[in-house]
Amino acid sequence: MNNNKKGWLFLALAGCLALLTIFIFGKGYGYYNVHFDEYVYIVFNGNLIDKVTTTEEANSYAYLIMGLSIIPAFLAYFYFRKFLKLVPEVN
Repeated sequence: MNNNKKGWLFLALAGCLALLTIFIFGKGYGYYNVHFDEYVYIVFNGNLIDKVTTTEEANSYAYLIMGLSIIPAFLAYFYFRKFLKLVPEVN
């Protein structure tokens, strides 16, 4: 496979990771200062984590999940930089 095709694959991978980053960050932001009727179940990637009853508990999970979104964001940036190195600029 030539470098041009490899570069475009890196761009596609970076785009998917960027969407995953937005999804994870949005999920965590949804838990930030949530309003309670009785309690809220925290779900991460389809798995039930915990039942919380206070805003402080929900905020701690929100910060954790929002912080985890930095991992795919860095990977997306890394793969985007690889794309820029492999695919030549067209003038």
